[in-house]
Amino acid sequence: MFKTIGPKFGRAIHYDFHTPPGIDNLLGNFDAERFADQLHNAHVEYVNVAARCNMGFSYYNTKVGKKYPGLGDRDPLKEMIDACHKRNIGVTAYINIGLDHEIAADNPGWLKVSRDGRIYGNDKFDNFFRVMCYNSEYREHFMEEIREICQYDIEGLFCDCFALRECFCPRCMEDMKRRGVNINDNNAVIAYQNKVRLEFVDDIKKAMGEKNGKIKLYVNGISWTVGAQTHAEIECLSSDPNWGYDYFDSMAAYTRPMFEDRVYMSGRFQNSWGDFGGLKPLASMQNDLYDAMMNSFGISYGDHMHPVDGFEDEVANRIGKVMEERIPYEPYIENSDNIVEVGVLIHSNDYYRALPYFSKGAARMLKELKIQYNVYDENGPFEDVKLLIVGESVRFDEKLEKRLSEYVKNGGKIIFTGPSVDHGKNSGLLDYIELIGNDPRDNAYYTVEGSSLRWAMYNPSRIIKNVSGKEVAKYINNVSNLIWDGRQAYFYRPQGGETEYSAAVLGENTACVCFDILKAYASNFLVEHRDLMKTLIDALLPEKLIESPDMPKTATAALTKNENATVFHVKSTYPEHKMTRGILEEHVYMKSVEVSLKGEYNEVYILPELTKVESKVENGRTVFETGNILGYRAFLLK
Repeated sequence: MFKTIGPKFGRAIHYDFHTPPGIDNLLGNFDAERFADQLHNAHVEYVNVAARCNMGFSYYNTKVGKKYPGLGDRDPLKEMIDACHKRNIGVTAYINIGLDHEIAADNPGWLKVSRDGRIYGNDKFDNFFRVMCYNSEYREHFMEEIREICQYDIEGLFCDCFALRECFCPRCMEDMKRRGVNINDNNAVIAYQNKVRLEFVDDIKKAMGEKNGKIKLYVNGISWTVGAQTHAEIECLSSDPNWGYDYFDSMAAYTRPMFEDRVYMSGRFQNSWGDFGGLKPLASMQNDLYDAMMNSFGISYGDHMHPVDGFEDEVANRIGKVMEERIPYEPYIENSDNIVEVGVLIHSNDYYRALPYFSKGAARMLKELKIQYNVYDENGPFEDVKLLIVGESVRFDEKLEKRLSEYVKNGGKIIFTGPSVDHGKNSGLLDYIELIGNDPRDNAYYTVEGSSLRWAMYNPSRIIKNVSGKEVAKYINNVSNLIWDGRQAYFYRPQGGETEYSAAVLGENTACVCFDILKAYASNFLVEHRDLMKTLIDALLPEKLIESPDMPKTATAALTKNENATVFHVKSTYPEHKMTRGILEEHVYMKSVEVSLKGEYNEVYILPELTKVESKVENGRTVFETGNILGYRAFLLK
């Protein structure tokens, strides 16, 4: 686990300040002392401010960069650091690695070259239409910027947009030849560029000098697994399909076991980054705070400072209201971690941060079932949980197969889904099935006891046959694949009849599902897929940490614990989809439901006011009513 450097994130703001040319009175109405007062009044403990933006302008006294015209002798970075430190507010300096459009325009030879020989992309309004080459003279230029910035009294560095892309510039071509990289192999070229990135990070740490290892370092865009950063910072914008709430859920569950220090970077934007004049409703920002607390994360709100006026009062006031709400909970949630019972197993990725698609389906499904989980790769401490769910995209080797076998011998349970069934069988953990092979159908179906409907798989994968296990779901044929026979296109493919095969089989310590049920759920959200997984989970994990059958699927529940407190969280608020955007304008009520929590707690209190709740202990579990909840409620368990 990567250890904390400095105080953990609690209440923070991340500022973008990407400023185009032509603003004659840049920061003309900005006063650093007033700015620091705004932060202090908004209960902000930590702020991330621009040293150099992606446009390529510096906002400090630089000898190597291009200071924004008109700033004269002003040093906004120093002004903000000095003013914030007077109020005990930590400061991180922001600099963009991958983008520096001013230096790029002056030095086109420092840019990445595409395979077809271009340095500019087609869309000039895409920030990444040109990207710096990390092998060019830009590297030393950037290190000089780092050396300059680290002369300031900062608590951290935020290095943004560290893109992983091919480059076929003369310098990279020569280096690839020297290292024996086949330039016609795309995977080999990307692997090479990732090595270059890691070497670049090593140079950053050297350029930091005495500050290396003493201040926070965040390198945005590089994999979590390679040790490049001191903390996890999960960027999530509710309106963005790539960075939405499901992204945060799965990514938070993955980084929790890896980092002590972690922060949820939400945004105040109604649209996306650079959304001047867009401000999310208070309820939406509160929702993000609740998600952060329930996942044992600090909270940071992204903003884009106005180039003339700075921090706008209405934005500051709204953020302040949310931060103020967090403060009374902090004794119970600071330095906390989530109590979990299930792990979702993925393959580690040393190139990118993106998790496999099925993990989002698993995260959504488990959240709806109120099952507490983490996401682990093959290097993670998955032995700490009672049940593992293994999906596709997990690469097995002898070491992992041995760990899984030992895990089961020590009482762990495993559910294999889709292609991972092969590895379960090869590991000797699915001896109760016969693996026939790949499913030749592009659509297939299944039935379960109690329903006559033949449910769609959507992602058929394997053909399995039950030998000595308990069949939970039968495999149903299709009538036809999607084909063109020269006369007709077989688009409509209804269910066929029963077969001798199974769709889901349960053993004593393991279970298997023949299709990619988690990926299918992420794409289609068929309730019956969740029900099928629930049947298997219930059989292998009959006693859950949280049991509340009447709690709505839209509600979220979590258990967190620090050295002083165990807290049960319930969130009833959730986004409404307007067209393609997840928008949250107001909280919703959840009617009181009964909750049964594993463990004997003699007293239950509503936080933060410590109102006692009537509760009882039965069979090693604590039972109580939540009461009607508007948005969010936390309970202290004693």
